[in-house]
Amino acid sequence: MLLIIDNALQIGLQTLGLGMGIVIAMLMLLAAILYIVIPIFRKISDRKPREKKKKATEQPAPAAVSTVNENTDDDEETVAAIIAAIAAYEGKAPEGFRVVSFKRL
Repeated sequence: MLLIIDNALQIGLQTLGLGMGIVIAMLMLLAAILYIVIPIFRKISDRKPREKKKKATEQPAPAAVSTVNENTDDDEETVAAIIAAIAAYEGKAPEGFRVVSFKRL
């Protein structure tokens, strides 16, 4: 009886060791792949796309934001907030936008 338990324990420990060895080997393989791949992706992401050089005097055309206008009493603060929100979303300067009209809800 003791021999069967000893044999089962030995097989269990061998299986445990083999399983842990495989997991550790795979983690080491993944770490090696990451050490190789991460610098390559950093070099690719550091490249900036080539932008056409614009003349200093050339200004971008203002983008028109239009909605249905039901009220004619435009509040300056609301217009400024709308322009600032759109400019922040677009990542552009607020001076490049012009609000044509807006609708109050």
